[in-house]
Amino acid sequence: MVTKVGILVVHGIGEQRKFQTVEEIVRDMATALKADTNLTVRIILNDQNTGAYAASQQTWQADDKEPLIIEVKDKDNQVTELAFSEVWWADLGDPDSLKTELSFWAWGLSLWSRKQYIDPNLGTSDRVRPPRDTKGNEPKLDLNGRLRFFWVSLVILLVLPVLSFLSVILRKVLGFDLRPDILVQYLGDIKLYQEGKRTGKGPLMDLGQPPRVSVRRRMVKGLVEMSLRDYDRWYVLSHSLGTIVAFNGLMETEEALPNYLSQDLWNKWKTRTDFQPKKAEKNLEDKEAKNMFPPRPAWLNNNDIIARSELFKNLQGFVTYGSPLSKFGVVWPAIVPINKDNSVFNSQFEWLNVYDPTDPVADETRFFNFKTDHGNKQQPRDIAYKAEGIHLLSHVEYLNYKPTRPTPLVKQLAKWILEGNDFQPGQPSLGWPQPSVIQIYNTIRILIWLVAAVVISWILGFFVRFALPDSLEKIVLEIPYLYLVNPLTYIKLGIIIVLIVGIIMRVRQLNTNSR
Repeated sequence: MVTKVGILVVHGIGEQRKFQTVEEIVRDMATALKADTNLTVRIILNDQNTGAYAASQQTWQADDKEPLIIEVKDKDNQVTELAFSEVWWADLGDPDSLKTELSFWAWGLSLWSRKQYIDPNLGTSDRVRPPRDTKGNEPKLDLNGRLRFFWVSLVILLVLPVLSFLSVILRKVLGFDLRPDILVQYLGDIKLYQEGKRTGKGPLMDLGQPPRVSVRRRMVKGLVEMSLRDYDRWYVLSHSLGTIVAFNGLMETEEALPNYLSQDLWNKWKTRTDFQPKKAEKNLEDKEAKNMFPPRPAWLNNNDIIARSELFKNLQGFVTYGSPLSKFGVVWPAIVPINKDNSVFNSQFEWLNVYDPTDPVADETRFFNFKTDHGNKQQPRDIAYKAEGIHLLSHVEYLNYKPTRPTPLVKQLAKWILEGNDFQPGQPSLGWPQPSVIQIYNTIRILIWLVAAVVISWILGFFVRFALPDSLEKIVLEIPYLYLVNPLTYIKLGIIIVLIVGIIMRVRQLNTNSR
């Protein structure tokens, strides 16, 4: 008998190509499983013997079948298939343009001054609640948080000209193209997801809707397809901004879930043979249906729902790693509400939130605690993990398999998914991530950003002087109050720029809200 286990992968920020993320995870997880001599591991690729004219490779299977399967046979000849699917949304970002670039920097440099986004005013808002801490308090964007945003914005602003200088040098010396707009390409997805409406062109079917609606549409479609497949159990693995996408899908209301589907997929759902589709106890009011994201299709009745208890019946695990959920909970709490009914998850369901304190994106999920009705498990379970010793790089290193590590995360997750038992974390490294060490690090984190600003400013001063022609160097360096080789000069200029941009954008935000 073959045990079938589904894994739905949700990628984070970046410019991932189709299947690229799921291929990397399968590669690392299969390598980790192969290290166990009691297991026989084989990878099955569901490709097609087709391709476009002059294609560079064969086409991978995108519909109905999972693109990648890890087949595992243990010493007792028990076979388990780990079938991987993907929620891919990297193509939904804004196209490269000067307008996109300027819009990103105006947004990023003004985060410290913005109001919280707390009022979604949606048709089904009464079915969800805002994030809260363990004492029931809703998160506030206080002065300390604003100062942190201000300083991080300053450091990122200083990085921009350094990247520009480096891109020229690397292109000339090594032929390596380091794009100066790399920050926009990666961090721009966060801006895209919190926008109230799309400012540029987007998918036609979501015309006039916030960009996140199109992303959530693919997430909900992925969840429904996983539920329709014949899995004994299934899991969701999500990274970075993809954890927000996945969380939204899991917390979406039963009334809104059908709105994301195509009519064909809805017909598959309501005609499945193992259950009778449930209807809402009362019809949606016309006003409620009109104010939903996305709007309700005409082919749905006002009492059509997707019962979350049926949708998540065999969902056994949800993994968030490198997740900015807590940061969204502070700045944009209305984008990450918690469904009031979480009795829908089964007794073995576990939500694991893995974070490295050196990852500036990730954090504990302080505002998203809830309990299921089964076994009274507290969700989520925060797990500190040393993804990488280098600050910032840890964000992209969580699932990389390194055999030199005593307990690689990808190996722990592979065992958890393969066996279907409760997750057992490995032993932490010496001193890290022990709670006392994490507390020390969190205390000096602002100092790290301060040192980073000084170092980057010094590098910037060096590049500016290096780039000046000999004929201008003496003239420019003798201009009063313009000490181009002094790191403090760039820090002062950066503070002024961030301050001005923040004030302008806050005034614009207030004017928009008053209309």
